[in-house]
Amino acid sequence: MKSTRPTKYKVLFSGALMALAALPAHAGHKEDVERYNKALVTHFLTAIGSTADADAVVRRQVAPHVIQHDPLVTSGRDGTAAWIRELRARSPAQAISVQHLLADGDLVFVHSHVSATPANDMSGTNRYDFYRLDKGWIVEHWAVQAKVHATSANGNSQFSNLYAYPASPGPAVMTAQRTELNRLMLTTLSDEVFGKKNFGLLDRMWGPNYIQHNPFVGNGRAALAAVIQYIAAPGSMYRVVRAMAEGDLGVVCSQNQDEGSDPKNEFSGVTVCDMYRVANFELVEHWDVAQAVPTSSLNGNSMFSSLYRKAER
Repeated sequence: MKSTRPTKYKVLFSGALMALAALPAHAGHKEDVERYNKALVTHFLTAIGSTADADAVVRRQVAPHVIQHDPLVTSGRDGTAAWIRELRARSPAQAISVQHLLADGDLVFVHSHVSATPANDMSGTNRYDFYRLDKGWIVEHWAVQAKVHATSANGNSQFSNLYAYPASPGPAVMTAQRTELNRLMLTTLSDEVFGKKNFGLLDRMWGPNYIQHNPFVGNGRAALAAVIQYIAAPGSMYRVVRAMAEGDLGVVCSQNQDEGSDPKNEFSGVTVCDMYRVANFELVEHWDVAQAVPTSSLNGNSMFSSLYRKAER
């Protein structure tokens, strides 16, 4: 692949072309499955917000032995139904407002605003959910959530979309290959900057007018550079546990631990999910959520593991 700025990508994309070459030839079928999975998850979320019986909701779309990674929910249909009932009882007036919906293979990612006052972007809960689907059933689920902050250092909410493509050259055509390259770029960048502390990449891969939705950081690349050594403190540990992309958006989830922590302990540290908009191979917009990892879980599973295995055919 010829690049007009080869030195910018050399660090990131060694081996990327091999990964792209491995993309399946039946990409059209993959896109059909992804659209179907997104529709199923959307229907599931709508049912959660309705008055339908919780047990009936899960029987229609949740696999009997669904694997849960939300530390407050037990695995299986009964656990999911109990979570729906508890969610409704806690605040009957609250609504689940989907802000971003991405599909990548068998995964669907949902960024939602959960609030009794959904018109107020500075209220409620900022929630990131990941669903794994198999043959029309939700078979595995992860969730990361945090309270929405009432103020913002950058003036932006944690949910809005603000980036506007310039008239020229405009947005790139988002082929399957381009989307996969975005995913690879975000995964590698995250490891390089937050894991290996290669902060010099900020000036090369982040747009100067970077739009920030993290309420504690100002807009612009310089504002991020000013706090990066706090975000990725010396000695801290970082590992990517999940990454996916669709179009110009990509999500990277990680486990973050303080210096001296046990890197094999999946019940420690903080889980962070970062969502980026990538425009012409620059990061131009960012959203995120962070949640402290509890030392135990109702389902016995960590927030980072992937446990579902398809049955042998």
